[in-house]
Amino acid sequence: MAALVFPSSPVVGQRFPADPGTSAISQWSWDGAKWNTVPVSISLGSPNQAAYNDYQWPATDGVSGKQLTTDGAGNLTWSGEADLSIQALGVTPLFDGISTTYTLTELGTATFFTPIPSTNIVVFLGGVPQTPTISYSVSGNQITFTDIPAVGTTFYAISTITF
Repeated sequence: MAALVFPSSPVVGQRFPADPGTSAISQWSWDGAKWNTVPVSISLGSPNQAAYNDYQWPATDGVSGKQLTTDGAGNLTWSGEADLSIQALGVTPLFDGISTTYTLTELGTATFFTPIPSTNIVVFLGGVPQTPTISYSVSGNQITFTDIPAVGTTFYAISTITF
């Protein structure tokens, strides 16, 4: 393993290396007395890090109201707002400690909700995120849990809707 050779005359706030560029490379910041590790702000996990590094990121920050968009070949650009919104979801009836299948509804209403595609949903039970296809599955507006949710367990889910 090669030794790190830090700059000999750093200035406060200087980062080393300036752009780590690859996964598993720590970055350091000079505080005037010592080098400190810079906390990682993106954690994609090792299987996804290579894909993250393969994207061609824009050289400038976007402006308010713009989003990153890919061309499908890994080139990212800033573009207009997405035509979608987040929908909070609930279930009906409330968990009874017996059933595993419930109907998805728009939160606070009796309006049924079908995520499109069926994987377009993030589910929390008791505040704990659930793993799709392991903890639950969705078919139409029905969600089926692998284990019976206990009476009184809180349920929260979100999905996107396209306009």
